[in-house]
Amino acid sequence: MTESSRPIVLGLVADPGLPTELAHRLARELPDLLDRDADGSWEVRVTDHRIALDRHGALPMIEIGERAREQDGLDAVVLITDLPRRAGSDPVVADGATGARVGLVSLPALGAFDQYRRCRDTVFRLVTRHLFPAQGRERVGQDSDAGRAGPLTRLAPAGRGSPGDTTGGAGSEGVEDQVDVRLSLTGLRGRVRLLAGMVRANRPWRLVPSLSPAIAAAAAGAAFGIFYSNIWELASALSVGRQATIMLVALTGMTTWLILDNGLWESRRSRSLREEMLLSNLSTVLTVAFGVLTMYVLLFGITLTAAVLVIPPDYLGTNIMREAGIGDYLMIAVLSASMGTIAGALGSGFADEGAVRQAAYSRREQERRARLDREDESGSGR
Repeated sequence: MTESSRPIVLGLVADPGLPTELAHRLARELPDLLDRDADGSWEVRVTDHRIALDRHGALPMIEIGERAREQDGLDAVVLITDLPRRAGSDPVVADGATGARVGLVSLPALGAFDQYRRCRDTVFRLVTRHLFPAQGRERVGQDSDAGRAGPLTRLAPAGRGSPGDTTGGAGSEGVEDQVDVRLSLTGLRGRVRLLAGMVRANRPWRLVPSLSPAIAAAAAGAAFGIFYSNIWELASALSVGRQATIMLVALTGMTTWLILDNGLWESRRSRSLREEMLLSNLSTVLTVAFGVLTMYVLLFGITLTAAVLVIPPDYLGTNIMREAGIGDYLMIAVLSASMGTIAGALGSGFADEGAVRQAAYSRREQERRARLDREDESGSGR
């Protein structure tokens, strides 16, 4: 095979977990997209490799990318990581070093939904517009290739450790000198998308199995509502608005209790870390709230099923002094589940704190908090 006919080899170096899963999907789809929309033939290879921070808390993307290029004979490398990255208050979606032909995509900045398509469009944009601009055809320069990933704003990367760049709080301290492309989502929309991506990275549904004592207490509290007729009468007398208020109070109470009782709320003495602390605490609240809501939905489903099986319609009608319908069973289930959730908040005090923290935080979030604890202690000791 001659050099001119050799395919262009693109390497995807991905963190274990979701980044690797997305990278393997990209490896199946990207070659056809690149063959069709850029000159030459393309080959995509995937490497599952933990993208580690250096001792300064920075992400040495060029070093990692060039090492992968030398080892595997790649023409270009794109790193895919679950590390959140920011430039000031703007979430960074991608970085690129065109001279080294190394790029990086940060999944949290892509949001909680449709991550694969956004990741594919961002990688495509990095490769065809920046790493191999000579390979892209004229229509690649239009916005259609990356419209679903953006709109992305190209920022001028700051130098390593520059005061205006706060990516240190999100996976990097400053930017390597050779990084000359930075794609970001600016404004409130970008911050909301980053926050949603951080919550997804925490995988809040994992919280439920870690709360077995709380679930046991919640089930006991909900059972009380099924077997006592006074609760049926109260549930049928309450308006929908009042039931919704009781439910929200129960969910808020358990969320607050879990965060405070397990030390999940983050506080920083260093003022330079407070913006990142706010983002982290918001993601913690949403993560725990989603986990508690998941538990409530499961509890509601179990309670409704039990109420329908245990309470005969005629007997329920006798107690509420009118003909019973499905709406009455729903109201009983909502009130019982709310009562159970309040009882579950008390029972959560018996849950293992380490297990709750492990479930509430992704591996990256745990690493980030440990690093910031060291920075905060170091800063206060000066």
